[in-house]
Amino acid sequence: MIRKWTKTLTSLFLLSSFVFCTEKKEENNDSLLAGLLVLVANQIRVNTVTDLTNESSADYNENKWGLITGSTLNSWVSNWQSNRPSGITGKLVVLQTDAANRVSGDGHNAYIKSDPSSGVYVYLLNDYTTPDLPSGGFRFNQTRDSGLFNNSIRYQANGTFVDDWLNTYNIDPTKDLVVFAAGTGNGTTVSADPGAATATVAGAIQDITRGFYWLRYWGVDVKHLAILNGNLRYNITNNFVQTAQTSTTKSTIPTTKGTFSVRQLRVDNTAITLGLEDVYEIAKNNLTTSNVFGITNTQFLIDARPSTQFGSGRSAGVNGDTSQYITTGYDSAGAPVVWGASGDTNSANTAGKTYVPFEGNIKGAVSFPWLALFEGIPDSGNTSGVTATAFNNGYRYKSKSALVNIFANKGYVAGSTVISQCRTNFEAQVNGFASLNILGYPTAYYDGSLVEWTALVSSHPDNNTNQVPSDFKWRTDLATVSVFGYNPQISNSGNVGSTISRVKPAPVNLQATTSKKFIQEDKAYKY
Repeated sequence: MIRKWTKTLTSLFLLSSFVFCTEKKEENNDSLLAGLLVLVANQIRVNTVTDLTNESSADYNENKWGLITGSTLNSWVSNWQSNRPSGITGKLVVLQTDAANRVSGDGHNAYIKSDPSSGVYVYLLNDYTTPDLPSGGFRFNQTRDSGLFNNSIRYQANGTFVDDWLNTYNIDPTKDLVVFAAGTGNGTTVSADPGAATATVAGAIQDITRGFYWLRYWGVDVKHLAILNGNLRYNITNNFVQTAQTSTTKSTIPTTKGTFSVRQLRVDNTAITLGLEDVYEIAKNNLTTSNVFGITNTQFLIDARPSTQFGSGRSAGVNGDTSQYITTGYDSAGAPVVWGASGDTNSANTAGKTYVPFEGNIKGAVSFPWLALFEGIPDSGNTSGVTATAFNNGYRYKSKSALVNIFANKGYVAGSTVISQCRTNFEAQVNGFASLNILGYPTAYYDGSLVEWTALVSSHPDNNTNQVPSDFKWRTDLATVSVFGYNPQISNSGNVGSTISRVKPAPVNLQATTSKKFIQEDKAYKY
């Protein structure tokens, strides 16, 4: 009881901080009182990351939520009403990234079989569309105002988005079970040996684990969420999902939207997402801070990017010894591309790719490549010579015991909170899901990740690139918080558009008092 009220009082404090930051002084008392009354009436439980841990069985076949196998999914689809897990009273909703038969020569069906009469529905993630994404492509984040960065960096998609997303599929997460599944993989086309495109194809696992993370952040109970281990192509080919439970067609999006709101979920799971100021405290205090709410007093900071992108070297870069950019900026995506070559375009396809002010890593981070967690890929994450094998294994997570050993060999100590981050918090989803939902380790994610972290520079050789004064409280080009080497500023043309400056940090609000405004807004949406 003491613990519960401690968390409730913490909620009151956080809400009052938000109110005082956003309301006029003369309105504070009324607004704060209203907020306090709402909290007392609704008793929102504020969870720590330890509260959110979910340890898998050693035998993944025994899991009914979290990481599930094709055999379990097959059982549900074959007879949902009889085989659905205890506590699930509603529908089975399967959300595929793509079709399961996208490799030339695949003879099996594209989708899990829907059966509305039994309560089984199957959709694609891209069936959810918005005015900005008429063909789909929403992957659970959006540009928002963190206080420090406004509408440039992507963070958790807000409450309006999550309600609309749930209601488009007519999901009630208090009754239904949502299963995320990769079909074949990401990319315009997929070959039997993806080769250099392995990270792109396997990126489908990033997408589905990101969806799981987003719904947990918004308060969905873990027992209503699952991830299929391995893509559907693997599970169908190996008869874990039998042909009788597949189809050439999928469900049609309901014509009438549902009416559910995450406001009905009376828990606050936002501790799972960290702001820049939190990670700054962690790095500054050598991974032993006690000043960040919701995490344990020791931290294990991982960088989920390929090891060649880690540190201040240039082994993964392009364009010569002195200008080997690696990390694309906030308005671009993917790997670096040689100037003017095919693919040298920003996300808007208006100019060449841009890059962050410095390469490197957050101080104290360990290199922990996300691909290393999949069957068929060595623990180093090096995919040389194994890309076909990894694909044929469906990018399945390794066994629980193997994952325990990988984390231990990277330096994980029991009781520490895993802090998972990468460039944009997508690669980090694969590692974070493994630590939180397979191994049951306390875990949080740095949502802004390196495209945010690297923008706060003061001593870049190109003065026009510098955005913060030398004494700025969250300056990151300092040895106390970063390992770094500046990317030189170069101006030239890309595959499209005119000449641009290639180093382009996200604009900074120097008057910011918080880097977690989006989290405060999300709390206010529910409270």
